[in-house]
Amino acid sequence: MNAPSEKSLHFNDYWLVVRNRWPIIITILILTVGTAVVVTRSMPKIYQSTAVIQIEKQNPDLQVFRPEMDGMDPLFLQTEFEIIQSKKILYPVIDKLKLVDRWTARFGAEPGSLTQDQVYNMLARGMLQVRPFRNTKLIEIVVQSQDPREAAEIANSVAKEYENSRISEIEERTTSGLSVADAEFAEQQERVEIAKAKIEELRRELGVDEVLGGSNQQAATLQEIDLQRKENVLNELRADFLARKTRYDQVANLTVAELERVLPTIGIFDGTVDATKTQLLQVESNLAALREQGFGAAHPRIQSSEALVADLRQKLNQSIEGLRQGLGIDLSVSQSKLEAQEKEVEESRQRLRSMRSDKLAPFLDARRDYETQQQLLDILRARITQEKVDRKIGVNPVKSVSQAEPNLSPVRPNFRLNIALSVAVGLFLGVSLAFFIEYLDTSIKSLDDVERFLNSPVVGVVPQGVGYLNQEGPDSPNAEAYRILRAKIDLGPTQDGAQTLTAVSGGPGEGKTTTLFNLAYVCANSGIKTLIVDADFRRHSIDRILGLSNDLGLADYLLGRGTVSDYIRESGVENLHVITSGRLPPESMGAMSPAKIAEAIRLLRPYYEVIIFDVPPILGMSDAAVLVRLVDSTLMVVQHRRYPRSVSLRVKRVVEEVNGRLVGVVLNNVHVQSDDSYYYHTAYYHYYGDGRRKKKPGQAKPEKKKKGTKSSNESSAGSDRY
Repeated sequence: MNAPSEKSLHFNDYWLVVRNRWPIIITILILTVGTAVVVTRSMPKIYQSTAVIQIEKQNPDLQVFRPEMDGMDPLFLQTEFEIIQSKKILYPVIDKLKLVDRWTARFGAEPGSLTQDQVYNMLARGMLQVRPFRNTKLIEIVVQSQDPREAAEIANSVAKEYENSRISEIEERTTSGLSVADAEFAEQQERVEIAKAKIEELRRELGVDEVLGGSNQQAATLQEIDLQRKENVLNELRADFLARKTRYDQVANLTVAELERVLPTIGIFDGTVDATKTQLLQVESNLAALREQGFGAAHPRIQSSEALVADLRQKLNQSIEGLRQGLGIDLSVSQSKLEAQEKEVEESRQRLRSMRSDKLAPFLDARRDYETQQQLLDILRARITQEKVDRKIGVNPVKSVSQAEPNLSPVRPNFRLNIALSVAVGLFLGVSLAFFIEYLDTSIKSLDDVERFLNSPVVGVVPQGVGYLNQEGPDSPNAEAYRILRAKIDLGPTQDGAQTLTAVSGGPGEGKTTTLFNLAYVCANSGIKTLIVDADFRRHSIDRILGLSNDLGLADYLLGRGTVSDYIRESGVENLHVITSGRLPPESMGAMSPAKIAEAIRLLRPYYEVIIFDVPPILGMSDAAVLVRLVDSTLMVVQHRRYPRSVSLRVKRVVEEVNGRLVGVVLNNVHVQSDDSYYYHTAYYHYYGDGRRKKKPGQAKPEKKKKGTKSSNESSAGSDRY
């Protein structure tokens, strides 16, 4: 059962800090929110426009003997993102929209001071964003600018320029592929004509009465079947060799960067290249993020990232160059297979020819060769025709899904978001500062602090805003605090006469004089014959409180001008007399003689029940120490949350060093709302004077009293002299 109680108390302590320091929290919150409002309103408005395009992964090269491959992969998309943000696309956009001149005029720079490369950096790194739609072929081209129309123009221009670049590249690759295929087609036509001419020559030479394209009526032997199978294999190898040769001829003279872009479109996929490329794109993205965060070129993270980019780029280039060499080796292997198969077919033909006895064998071989060459020619013709038709139809690798439109609502600054964040930050800073100040504050904050650090009882709690009771009147609710104080300390007369009392504090302004005067007032008001003596010659206050002159007083007695009774004066309050401080010359400030004060106390005791001395702060002045040694009781007045605890502890030690009798501590100027424990010391003050009770939330209302009657608390308080 103890754990929940400790947890609740712990939370309550935190809540008290927040409640006590709320002005600091509110001030920090207002400053933070005000700063956010000013900064947000002073920031330039940024408008955003978005163009959406759909990209297709089309093969820009001629595929002669292999079907086209259509499919999206992350590497292709990431490559296209980088291309859209590259100088190849953005430089033409900058020239077309004349951004150099427009931005030079906008920023008020001198003509020629802004270069195209600087505009590119501003556009690529600060204004342009390329974002994909997940699991789709759609790409957003987002542009932010201070001019909404300019943002839309740039977004549409980038989309259009990228589309033109893709179309131009595909057309260029297709033209190059058709040129190679046309050359191969011409060579194949020449081979067909040669084979055809050979057939005609053999037909005339052998006297074969057969038109070209006729079929042999002889039954095929096993050797002929085997030869036909080998010739079919030879045809396949020739087709494969031609495809590989076409592909190799297209990439033979490309740069590494061009070859890198072409590889997926010609059906070459390599795990090492893909992995290296993915890693390179991630490192480049991280490097760009570091630069956007403000890291300089000399920063170790920037340098290590740049070194890693260079290393990965070198590895990627080496891998791509290795693929090119692999294509050459692959072509050589294919050519070797083709030559070996041709040799094998020729040997089979020779064996078949030697086995034949009729004279038509050369003619049949020539006709078979002609049919093979014609078949290859037909394949080339069909594919080239298809590509030419597709080219006339036109390619569309990039489709515009939606055009960018000027957006008249700014996306930055986001006023609501900034204010919400500033409120959160302001509260965090305010609460943090409140707890930090509370941590640094070593003053007396609670009743527990008094008992813990001073090891003295709290005999009185005086709330904030208490004035002098002679001005507020005896019915003031604040008088009850002093009645409680009077009841807690022993003010009964001694064997020698009056009880003598003083109050000490560590510094000025802790409410010592107010406490003593109001205590004297409630004593006199309850019928106790009381004398208050102002022994503070430097900051005398009793005369001002009662509206008396300070021409004569205790100072005159100490200087030997008459007896102490000569300076007793009426205060205007029944049962309350006063001795003002008088005027002590500066050279006589140390005239507080213990013997004279002891004599004055001895002479005054028989005529009063309570004698109260108002003295200066005890630290740094001897006057208070002299009186503390001579009086019967001493109160310590500690102002709530003012001086460090060490000051109050030093005051107590001084009282003990002069053998003073400390009867308790009065905690003054307490903000009763700062701690629930104070409530019970002040909650019932308002029973007196106005007849109303101030109840704590959740407390039941008191029953109404009948007219002409008094409560028991009031009756006992009015009759209790001590």
